[in-house]
Amino acid sequence: MTVALIILLIVIGLALLIVEVVVLPGITVAGIAGVLLIGSSIFLTYRWFGNTAGTFSLIGTGILFIVFLIYALRAKTWDRLSLHSEIDSRVNVVDTDHIRPGDKGMTVSRLAPMGKILIHDKLMEGKSEFGLIDENREIEVVHVNESNIIVQEIKSLL
Repeated sequence: MTVALIILLIVIGLALLIVEVVVLPGITVAGIAGVLLIGSSIFLTYRWFGNTAGTFSLIGTGILFIVFLIYALRAKTWDRLSLHSEIDSRVNVVDTDHIRPGDKGMTVSRLAPMGKILIHDKLMEGKSEFGLIDENREIEVVHVNESNIIVQEIKSLL
């Protein structure tokens, strides 16, 4: 009964330590509980069976931990746990097919220096070339690149 209890404590402790190392990064309850279970099982081995058996259980537990850790860190183990989908979306990309320098539009919000603009009945984000542009002002596209539509205010002569 006592040998079975010690083996059970070691196995549960090793399992908790592997979960700690592989799944739960940092110091969590699983890691602390694993260390306590392994430590108490080695202590009980020393106490109930003497120094020789205690030393064997200490060395054996260390070797088992290294073997389990190597097995857990193999590529195939991680391959089963890893996500296999890819992200192919892009951020801050302007549809440059429809917007050209010289196109006219209106500001929907204040450009300070970025804000919302309306060009060809499409709401998008624009950037002021110089200074601030208030809302509901006529603008003209100066430059278009992959991530920005640069505009300037059309000054009326009135």
